[in-house]
Amino acid sequence: MSIWARSSIQKLAGTKLPARAKLTLLLGLALGAALLGLGEETARSLGLNVALIRFLLIVTACVLAGSAVSFSGLLSFVGLLAPHMVRRLLGEAATGHRALLPAAALLGAGFVALCDLLSRVLFAPFEIPVGILLSLVGGPFFLFLILRQRGRGR
Repeated sequence: MSIWARSSIQKLAGTKLPARAKLTLLLGLALGAALLGLGEETARSLGLNVALIRFLLIVTACVLAGSAVSFSGLLSFVGLLAPHMVRRLLGEAATGHRALLPAAALLGAGFVALCDLLSRVLFAPFEIPVGILLSLVGGPFFLFLILRQRGRGR
């Protein structure tokens, strides 16, 4: 059983992640994503190949989500949580894609480190899986987001 399947980072040493390549790919598509956020007509009028960028964004999202889940299991939940937390902290207008991606990566890494520290310190001499703390924070946060979104839709 891998350390990620147990939601622990205790024995993680020397693991090499191709994070630079993934972040470079995402940052390369950030401008196209920002233009698509303005609307399809506006993006097309600004010279963006909407079909190509949309296809690349969908394929990239699928590949990154699949690799994150296959590699890290339950801990990949942070990848869903961090961008929403950054938007809540910095505000919707202040979080363009070029700022959101690195900020979410840093916040996610810090959040996992904090949860790992808390899982070791709060319940010493026992260590609870990091995924439990992440779920305790992330579950209510997503519930809050869903309820807030439903309130806006009415």
